[in-house]
Amino acid sequence: MIRRLIADNKWLLLLLYFPVYLAAFFTIDKIEADHHVIVCALDEAVRFNELFVIPYALWFFWFPGVLLLFAAAALRPYFKGSASEKEISDGAYARADFIKTCIVMFTSMTISLIIYVVWPNAVDLREPIERDNIFAKAVEMIRAADTPYGVCPSIHVATITAEALSIKDSSISLLGRREKIAAYMITLLIAYSTMAIKQHSIIDVIAGALLAAVLYLAYRLIFEHKNTKIG
Repeated sequence: MIRRLIADNKWLLLLLYFPVYLAAFFTIDKIEADHHVIVCALDEAVRFNELFVIPYALWFFWFPGVLLLFAAAALRPYFKGSASEKEISDGAYARADFIKTCIVMFTSMTISLIIYVVWPNAVDLREPIERDNIFAKAVEMIRAADTPYGVCPSIHVATITAEALSIKDSSISLLGRREKIAAYMITLLIAYSTMAIKQHSIIDVIAGALLAAVLYLAYRLIFEHKNTKIG
């Protein structure tokens, strides 16, 4: 069944990028190099707050969740069989949204990895956490698992920016005005959380957002405005 599903919906093969990305990310993370420390005076204005580990961790659910939403809406007519015209239209829009989001995100992630190799960078914002609570311990766990290297542009921010832009322009019925506003708020909260728990500098955040925004605009200009079919 899975083989037939993929054969009929080859756009799902875009997800094969994930294992390749993860292998590359962890390999690059272990490369020893002289890292350029990213620093900005505005970073001091962002006070450390361990409570922001909640929206930071939310990224691990939000990031795949948006893709799952688009994929589920795109596949609904396929599984339902006798779908209505609205469901078929929704499915077509969702499929286009999925493809666009994946291409913009994966391109930004790839460019970020290349930058980490060509221009090794890091942050030196992590100070000892004095408070002792479950949120502080969660931040310490994240710090233990995630090195302060390879931070600019922020992949955390680039991915959610790409998704937020796709949500903004999406025409699927599941995403009304309220849902889109909620998505924008979650995006901003996650982006700010990367600075609030000192995982990223504001420079990393801006760079990640700009990278995704430029790639998103390029995609629309190249493919959507020229009605080029993909997949």
